[in-house]
Amino acid sequence: MEVRQKAIIQARRPHTTVSMKATLNSARVQSWLQDYCGRAAGVAGGVVMSAADDGGLHTAAEWPAEGSLSPPLIAAATAAVERARPLVIKPSVAARNAGAARVISLPLKSGDRAFGAVALALESNDEEATSRLLKELERACIALAVALGAQPRPGADLDAAQVLHFQNLLLGRSRLGEAATVLASELAAARGFERTSIGLIDGGRIRVLALSHNAEFKSRQELLRSIAAVMEEAVDQAASVCYPADESAPPRIVLAHAELAARAGNALCTVPMACDGKVVGALCFERSGKPPGAQELAGLEHLACLLAPMLVLRQRAEAPWSQRSAEAFKRLGARIAQRDDPWPKLALAAAVAALAAATTLPLAYRVGAPARIEGAVQRIVAAPAEGFLRSAHARPGDVVKAGDLLVELDGQDLLLEKRKWESELTQYENTYGAALARADRAQFVINHAKATEARAQLELVEQRLARTRLTAPIDGMVIKGDLSQSLGAPVQRGEALMTLAPLDQYRLIIEVDERDVADVREGQKGYLALSAMPADSVPFTVERVTPVATSGDGRNGFEVQATLAASGGPLRPGLQGVAKIEVGERTAAWLLGHRIVDWLRLHLWIWGG
Repeated sequence: MEVRQKAIIQARRPHTTVSMKATLNSARVQSWLQDYCGRAAGVAGGVVMSAADDGGLHTAAEWPAEGSLSPPLIAAATAAVERARPLVIKPSVAARNAGAARVISLPLKSGDRAFGAVALALESNDEEATSRLLKELERACIALAVALGAQPRPGADLDAAQVLHFQNLLLGRSRLGEAATVLASELAAARGFERTSIGLIDGGRIRVLALSHNAEFKSRQELLRSIAAVMEEAVDQAASVCYPADESAPPRIVLAHAELAARAGNALCTVPMACDGKVVGALCFERSGKPPGAQELAGLEHLACLLAPMLVLRQRAEAPWSQRSAEAFKRLGARIAQRDDPWPKLALAAAVAALAAATTLPLAYRVGAPARIEGAVQRIVAAPAEGFLRSAHARPGDVVKAGDLLVELDGQDLLLEKRKWESELTQYENTYGAALARADRAQFVINHAKATEARAQLELVEQRLARTRLTAPIDGMVIKGDLSQSLGAPVQRGEALMTLAPLDQYRLIIEVDERDVADVREGQKGYLALSAMPADSVPFTVERVTPVATSGDGRNGFEVQATLAASGGPLRPGLQGVAKIEVGERTAAWLLGHRIVDWLRLHLWIWGG
């Protein structure tokens, strides 16, 4: 108990007993402890103890600051230093009340000398979780030892377990960017660097994948460009570059390194990564003070060689399908080129030529759709009044001239009404003539007005009687209205009896499918093949695209109006056929596959929405 109290008193001494080196590194130690405790699951608190100039221990960092867990953690760290081995301690009642179910402490050694310790308070009492966390703490304390001034032994920080741990971090995430960020953060903590960057070559340029302890770094474009320039400088030289460089090191180009070092105030070390005999990326390490020495640089180069295949594998797995297909074709071509048989080479050359032709040679692209011919002007012959159909003098298909009789309506009622008004008109005229002879002015005025009314009614009846004979308003053809089977049938006023269209003025109506209407424009040319004349094609010009869709036969379409270049001849209103509209040029591959691609896009949108 006295030993623990003495350790606590020594740990709480003023900072005048702390060495200058520990004072300079206190910020890094505090940053390490906060980062580690924040990432580790189930950690309630932690302290880092460091050796002072007077031989005692002082608190280099604690988390949370001035917490109630600090005294038992300080005692546990002191005990680990005294016994020179890791300890798992059951905390006191006060510590358990503060949330600590178990305390682990690990001494920090340089050779056989312990120069500090780390103690953590765990929230769980699970033996397996405690053992796992203790192993992770041993790996993470390498960076802490560097921060406290101890140099790791050459090769001691790069064992098989640590490499497997790095590779597990790289393969244990679903996305390459996330995995690279976790790996960079772990590398920075394990190797004692303030910032670690990972970059891979993509399209001939270095692309920075991740920065340590920065999940969202894309907004820092200026920093990313500087780091990419540093990596490209090392990749172009195919050698590791340290700045500032040691006097015994071979000369390197360090312009980008000098610029980034002046900006960040750190020493730099950039190590290229190689896979399959070619450079695939680079690792960039930054820290304050001196860059890595020769032995540490060798360890970093070894680590880069071990991590490069995993990074390339993840990069290839997330590459777009077009890039993977291109690489697969390259590998296939290389294997075929190594064979002595000429036929595979000829087949590959023919396939490449066909593919190149399908993707480069332009072909005419035409939009096809059903079409019909209509009259440019259509005139309707309608019933002028209610009545009965008496006779029809024309049928659909008959060519008529303006004024030809088409339909006659029954006018018996109008004839009787005409005779009635003729009789009344005669009577009124005789009456006002007699009144005029008698000089009876009153009777004359009355009968004269009635005679005028009867004359107007007679004229109206005569006009109605004249309209019972319906004539052709224009020269043309009857295209609708077969009344030969409806003689004697009643008709209503305004009812359409016949439809006429001129013979020399036509328009073409094309029912374009909604999938193709976006390619149709006014002024485009095309050709029409009629069902009645499949061997002949009639040119036309698109005049108007109707912006309203119509439905029919289970499909949606838009009516496109076109003007025929030729009129008359064998053309007749009502003829149907297929129209081809020339909308431009496309490649053969596009012509063959655009329907499938459009269908996939639409259904992927439906399924994804």
